[in-house]
Amino acid sequence: MKKIIISIDSTSIVNTGGFTHLYHLIVDFKKEKHPEIEKLLIYSSKNVLDRLPDYDFIIKKSHYFLNRGKFFRLLFQLLFFDYFLKKNKVNFLLSITGDYVGNFRPYVGISQNMLLYEREFWKEIKGLKEKIKLWINYNRQKKCFKSAKGIIYISRYAKEYISNELNLKIKPSKIIHHGSSPIFVNKNFKKLKQKNIAYKFNFIYVSTIHVYKNQWNVIDAIWSLRQSGFDLSLTLIGPIIYAPSGRKLLKKIKEKDPNNQFITYIPEVPYEKLPSYYSNHDAIIYASTCENMPNILIESMASGLPIACSNKMPMPEFLKSGGYYFNANSIDSIIRAIKELLNDKQPILKIEQNLEFIKNLKWEETSKKTFNFIKYIANTNV
Repeated sequence: MKKIIISIDSTSIVNTGGFTHLYHLIVDFKKEKHPEIEKLLIYSSKNVLDRLPDYDFIIKKSHYFLNRGKFFRLLFQLLFFDYFLKKNKVNFLLSITGDYVGNFRPYVGISQNMLLYEREFWKEIKGLKEKIKLWINYNRQKKCFKSAKGIIYISRYAKEYISNELNLKIKPSKIIHHGSSPIFVNKNFKKLKQKNIAYKFNFIYVSTIHVYKNQWNVIDAIWSLRQSGFDLSLTLIGPIIYAPSGRKLLKKIKEKDPNNQFITYIPEVPYEKLPSYYSNHDAIIYASTCENMPNILIESMASGLPIACSNKMPMPEFLKSGGYYFNANSIDSIIRAIKELLNDKQPILKIEQNLEFIKNLKWEETSKKTFNFIKYIANTNV
């Protein structure tokens, strides 16, 4: 049996979902199920590598350029990466962020970011610099996918959208969902608060702050319902990743809740502490309109709480009939969905459906399917 060395290109990973994906590909990799894979060679920043486990089949590699800004990370990929891959006798490359643009072959790319394709959101982004970055990253991914021997998508929606736009329908591909962390599963989900206009009801929305996350519309909807007599509160958790959206959010909070009566904004919460925040609330709102496979929605489904959710794909691909849907660009629509949630006499039916779906999302399966696809592609003459 021929042994192969697979390199994982993690040069663009800094934190958030990309790191979670990388971490579980490694932690849930079962060496005994892949005897032909001799080593996994991981290139990334020292900060990322230090957070990964040390196994005897893992080789961690960094570089001075990988520990600086985005520009230097791109330079490393353009000027040095191919040399190091050849030097270390790598047989196959996995581009986990789908942005490898070098000359090494063969490799598989992974689709993670739908913002590169849904350009209606580009119009809402101010400043030429940000739009140029999106354009560059779009073209990097386009080149990556065109030259890849295979592509992994994490949602059916992404596969249909991207394969149509880039004319990749005949390219070998596979849909491999992310897993769900067991720390979010709430086994006491049947203890739901009695919903009544006389009871205070606490909503939580966990997500980064960007143009397509729509926290300001959620605030307007909650404020309007409070004006109608509903005693509602809203906790927003997530860092500002686009400054103008951050300013818009803070302005909206000050406008609608100047005395800090019903809105709590928390920029950062450690990942492992998020489950306790969910368990201290009564329902979830998820108002994003640009996602691939939203980890936050999956974690919300595991929490055992009712979910008012954006109706924009791919959210319904995963939540199916387990949520109360709204148009995130319409405050009236958000209000109607929240009222539907509050008036539902049997939310347990949707919650049980969500938890049943979550059972099938295991990181061990994600890792196994990913490396099985790589081995398949490596042995396919295409």
